[in-house]
Amino acid sequence: MFLKRNIKNLKRMQTSLNRDLLKGINLDRNEKVDLFDKKLQNKIKKKLSKNIFNTTPDVSSLYQNISRYFKINRDNVYITQGITEAIFQIIFSLVKQKDEIIIMNETYPMYKIISKLHNVKYKTWNFNKNLQLSFEDLKRKINNKTKIIFLVNPNLPIEYEFDRKLKKEIYKLCVKRNILLVYDEAYFHFGSKSEIYNSVKKKNLIVMRTFSKGWGLPGIRLGFITGKKDIINYISKCRSLVETNGFSFEIAKWAIKNNKILSEHVKTVKMGYKFLSKNLNKLKDNFHGGKVTNAIILDLKTKKNCSSLRKYLRQRKIYIRDGFQDPIKNYVRISLCSPQKLKIFLLYYKKWKKKLNFSYQNS
Repeated sequence: MFLKRNIKNLKRMQTSLNRDLLKGINLDRNEKVDLFDKKLQNKIKKKLSKNIFNTTPDVSSLYQNISRYFKINRDNVYITQGITEAIFQIIFSLVKQKDEIIIMNETYPMYKIISKLHNVKYKTWNFNKNLQLSFEDLKRKINNKTKIIFLVNPNLPIEYEFDRKLKKEIYKLCVKRNILLVYDEAYFHFGSKSEIYNSVKKKNLIVMRTFSKGWGLPGIRLGFITGKKDIINYISKCRSLVETNGFSFEIAKWAIKNNKILSEHVKTVKMGYKFLSKNLNKLKDNFHGGKVTNAIILDLKTKKNCSSLRKYLRQRKIYIRDGFQDPIKNYVRISLCSPQKLKIFLLYYKKWKKKLNFSYQNS
């Protein structure tokens, strides 16, 4: 049997396994931490169609809903199974052998994985020790082989928002070099500026969106991309039989009509940030982020401390993420949620520090 070397040599790890998703506090995946209440869940279940099991969904009505809600023409939208599938299809359809792409580092890990699956060379635009990006550094990475630049805006795990001036400089450079600029706006709803309306007017520009973060619906694995009609039509030829399944289709339609779940989730995240940042400042701990995304990273000074805290909290069914690369290898990431749940995290975080007689000043 023939096996592709790039796939055979690819190392994949499944994360966030064996968690108690009902009783635990899941602060490790940048997802909605607080459960939807039972009344709302029952309301959604009652709305599901009787034919949801035995028919393939007609997604035309979802296209109409997205088009109306975001005030974008139907021809400028393509529904995907989350941003992950969008990345996959963009690279598959537009990047040839020996072409290159540029991605941020650190950012969503699937950019590297999908590139390796397609045997596509990628260059990383790295954050410096001050958790900032240099435009000059980006320019040095571009060459005649560069076909796509993927920018996560705002970015995680290192929270970073591209300002208007930098966006203009990057777009101007992409047009000049005939490079496709793709904005991943997964965390847009938490306070960032969007390029969605520019994407339907300007060439060489695509925006990717998801229902996973702001809407709090990662379980339905649904998103969409926007761009000019010709590029959307071209990429959409990569779709499967249909863009999504019946459950995701109907829940997404319900969510758009009941967008209060979006505003309430964003409000809860903002309250959580206010609570956690206030208390971490009292502890004189160094942290970053939370202003335009739904997570912070907390500096624990060493990788050993990061692993120790993760294991300590996991024993108490509180889940956080560690294992990052420079310049945040000594940080853990904590998803933001209601102050009630973050109070529990903070309680055990303080106990962990006391148990280890931990002092940032003396480390």
